[in-house]
Amino acid sequence: MSGGRAAVLGAAVTVLLGCGAREPSTGEGSPGNPEAATAAADLVTPPVGGALFDSPEAAAREALALIEAGDAGRLSRLALSEAEFRAAVYPRLPASRPERNTSAEFVWDRLHQRSRSALAYTLERYRGRRYEVVAVDFVGETTDYGPFQVHRETVLTVETPDGERGTLRIFGSILEQEGRYKIFSFVTD
Repeated sequence: MSGGRAAVLGAAVTVLLGCGAREPSTGEGSPGNPEAATAAADLVTPPVGGALFDSPEAAAREALALIEAGDAGRLSRLALSEAEFRAAVYPRLPASRPERNTSAEFVWDRLHQRSRSALAYTLERYRGRRYEVVAVDFVGETTDYGPFQVHRETVLTVETPDGERGTLRIFGSILEQEGRYKIFSFVTD
């Protein structure tokens, strides 16, 4: 995919997922529209499940071990599933607002397609390599969606068995819910 097409696709997904600063919905928080102000607060957000970790570092260690082993199946199961996305995440995203006219299926399909592509690239590039996690940093913003937060632009500081240090971007965002962490997707751009 050319750099220009990738940038346009990345920008489109950013808009759909609301990865920028959180926009209040029309009338949200205004005295004239109390229903709009409480609509998001009234959502019941189920907890995400699957592969949850006690820390971002634990998630990174598991992902790196599976990349080293070349285990695409188990690696892909570390990320948010379609069921988790539809039940827990999508209803909280700006893309779910009726005026956006964007279905959960549409947003998921785009996110999942990009995540699979990024994961294939990551496996091709790093399979068989061993890295030790030194630190995990989020260089992007963190968005608070109420029952969960999304930490963006994850950068891993790693060390090779030879003692060389460097940084890797093998997944883009991590979702945090009640002190537990889950890889959101493998999209890094």
